[in-house]
Amino acid sequence: MLADIAVKLELKFPYLVAARLKAAKRIAEREGYEAYRKELEEVCDGLAEFDDIRKFMSHGWADLEVDRKGNHRFSLRMYERKGEGQFELMQASSTRERLLEAANDINAYTNRVINLFHRIYLEKGLEKPEYKPDGL
Repeated sequence: MLADIAVKLELKFPYLVAARLKAAKRIAEREGYEAYRKELEEVCDGLAEFDDIRKFMSHGWADLEVDRKGNHRFSLRMYERKGEGQFELMQASSTRERLLEAANDINAYTNRVINLFHRIYLEKGLEKPEYKPDGL
């Protein structure tokens, strides 16, 4: 969504997530978009809260251990680049319950973001209706 709106508003869209969030916040600096400032800042700050789990889930490795009582423990590992040719092993662990809670939080956050961008698209006419031939 961030890339799409950036293209529609003719904004540059950076590669790194932190820079993307700054670019998204700058949308509110455009004439006619000031009313969205508070919500854009909130959803961008919210995405930053989920960045660590996003990195582990997209670039890491997960192991699952289950004990005899059925308790689950997830171990997450990934290497994070610290410089040219330098990497640091990052590790985290979680329970099934905590991961489900995080998934629910992420889903609620995602719905909020989608609703905000949907509203911006509608109110600003950024989405042009698709051409549909007669009879379809």
